[in-house]
Amino acid sequence: MDAGVAAILGAAVGACGTAVAAGVTGFFGRSHAKLQLTAQREQLERQIRADLATQLREPRRQAYASFDAEIQTQLDQLAAASLALASDPPRLDLAASHLGDDEPSVSESYRHVALQGPEDIAYVAARAGAALHSAFASGYAILAADGDSQSDGRAEMDAFIATANQALRDFRMLAMKVLRADGAEPELDQARARVEGILNRPPRE
Repeated sequence: MDAGVAAILGAAVGACGTAVAAGVTGFFGRSHAKLQLTAQREQLERQIRADLATQLREPRRQAYASFDAEIQTQLDQLAAASLALASDPPRLDLAASHLGDDEPSVSESYRHVALQGPEDIAYVAARAGAALHSAFASGYAILAADGDSQSDGRAEMDAFIATANQALRDFRMLAMKVLRADGAEPELDQARARVEGILNRPPRE
């Protein structure tokens, strides 16, 4: 082979090798930079979620505690009214004093829970409130009937009370988990996991 041709070929091969090496280096460099950017973005998202969880924790705690206290007070009223209706003979006057003059309306404490969220705990709070309203309505119906057929009415009332009690237990469990959240996962994903946990829970004895 002519020395000149060999020199040209050698230079060409060397240039190709350099280009390939540069290309490989550039590819891995871009991949590394992309991985770094992805990691930085995920870290920033986690930090934002953690900051948001911290900011929401205290106002949520106050809203949940207020709602819990209100629902528990109403449940105590209903339990006392049911006990008075179960006496022999039924103590309609005592039941009426426990039930009060008017069925509780949608409360300010529930509105605060609904506004503070998240959606799963607002849903359970609404379920507790609906069961309470139904229980009070059953109690008023018994009083309006002056005790007639009060056994069936009290069974219905007690069933609504049991539903409200279960909803309040669910509310407390969710409230505990929400207040302990550290922002490691998006709130919507956490809410879905909590709802799934409730739906798949074995029935209480």
